[in-house]
Amino acid sequence: MSLKAVFIVSIVFFLDSTSSFKILIYSPTLGHSHSNFMGQIADSLLDAGHEVLVYVPVFDPDVQTNGTKRTPVLRVDVMKDPSIVNDNPLKVDPFNETLDSLGGDSLQMFMDMLAQGCAGQVSNKALMKTLHDHHFDVAIAEFYDHCPFGIFKLLGIPANILASATPMLETTGNLFGVPQPLSYVPSVFGSSTDEMSYQERAMNVIISGFWQGMVNRLRDRENEIFRRYYGSDFSALDDLAKKTALAFVNAEEFFELPRPITHRIIYVGGIGIPEAKNLSSEMTKVVEASEKGVILLSFGSIANSTLLSMEKKLAILRTMANFPQYTFIWKYEQPENDIELFKNYPNVYPMKWMPQVDLLNHPKVKVFITHGGLNSLMEAITSGTPTVAVPLGYDQEHNVAVAVKRGVTAFVSKRNLNTESLTAALQEVLQNEKYELNAKRLAQMIAKKPVKPKDLIVKWTEFVAEFQDLSNLDIAGRDFSFVKYFLIDIFAPLVVVALSLGFLVLKLGLAIVRKVLRAVSFQETNQ
Repeated sequence: MSLKAVFIVSIVFFLDSTSSFKILIYSPTLGHSHSNFMGQIADSLLDAGHEVLVYVPVFDPDVQTNGTKRTPVLRVDVMKDPSIVNDNPLKVDPFNETLDSLGGDSLQMFMDMLAQGCAGQVSNKALMKTLHDHHFDVAIAEFYDHCPFGIFKLLGIPANILASATPMLETTGNLFGVPQPLSYVPSVFGSSTDEMSYQERAMNVIISGFWQGMVNRLRDRENEIFRRYYGSDFSALDDLAKKTALAFVNAEEFFELPRPITHRIIYVGGIGIPEAKNLSSEMTKVVEASEKGVILLSFGSIANSTLLSMEKKLAILRTMANFPQYTFIWKYEQPENDIELFKNYPNVYPMKWMPQVDLLNHPKVKVFITHGGLNSLMEAITSGTPTVAVPLGYDQEHNVAVAVKRGVTAFVSKRNLNTESLTAALQEVLQNEKYELNAKRLAQMIAKKPVKPKDLIVKWTEFVAEFQDLSNLDIAGRDFSFVKYFLIDIFAPLVVVALSLGFLVLKLGLAIVRKVLRAVSFQETNQ
């Protein structure tokens, strides 16, 4: 396999080697928002004076962004068969009403992609040597599989931190021994909040177990990959993963549902949001010309609006026609191909790209219609903009369920995306002031947090690079058996004793009753 490397280098002056560290950011191309999250981490550490390299194994070639604006980048093709990425049903047809992130072949294809990408890296010994020769002090990797931990072992990196561009997954919790009571901690791949019905709790158990089972099977495949290339005695990936110091989780405390965490879990929600800038003169004219305000529509970077069926495109346009006093800016990737479609809707502006953060922070923007991706929701929340959300898959249903509970979002199912449902949702958000009030209050709380996510990332990364071993924070129960963890070995004997006593009491009671009945029968016979 050829090594294709592109370095994006800016002139960087590093601090004295005694006060700076060499840091590797492992950022596979899983999605634009994932790359942006990891890139913001990299830039934060670079700005703090550290020597940082963003290593980008290319899983999805359509993700062209590296996420960083200033940090050097090593971008490497690792996929032998990219069709496994391009043929994923959720990428080909994200608006398909029958698809979800755990249904069909989507998840299995995702796991196959990770395994193939792992093999593409591990088998490339020239690449491993290139990275090894940097002598990194610490590595930070997004955690969906165990491959990065094996790679860090090969590179001789003494400490690592995992990162999650989504809210905390079950696998991250398991790695650190975090309690995850499924009675009120919903799976990131479900649509429940922390208040679940019996049916929802049962489904939560199924979804959580299904995801963890898939990850465990992938871990076994990746163990085989490392041992194929580096010997049968290569360390078990699960054991390497348990040495991870911390987790940077893209969650915001005042938005995400409260749940048990440990000292190893660091919430850094909002780190991926760039600062808002002034709009261009052309965009300003569009926004300022609106009579009652502007409504934005974007389905994110993966789900192109061009993939919508004509029926759904018309349903959305007819909804927009129902609000003629508002201007709609729609992120529509190929507007030149649908000029006829838009010509009868004068209040609609289809645009290949829009400055989303800049627009959301403009006072005339009233509502954001979104797919519910975490970055998009966080951009709306931090700007104080209420949303209408149409989740398409992955973690989006979870994000939207939380946003609905927080009172900042109206939900529309992609299975019921039509003019009536979308119009009703927009009317609800525009006419009920609670959505705007809740969004603005949440934005103010986040803005005034005592410690910013960038500071947490920098200080904790420096701490890990210096001390490496944070086993002081290990939870003993992480490695307990099921029986020991839930005190079954304590309660089971007590239950047996209680049942035995109950049985004896019942037996004694029945004996007494029989004696009484015989006495009564004897008296009646003698009368």
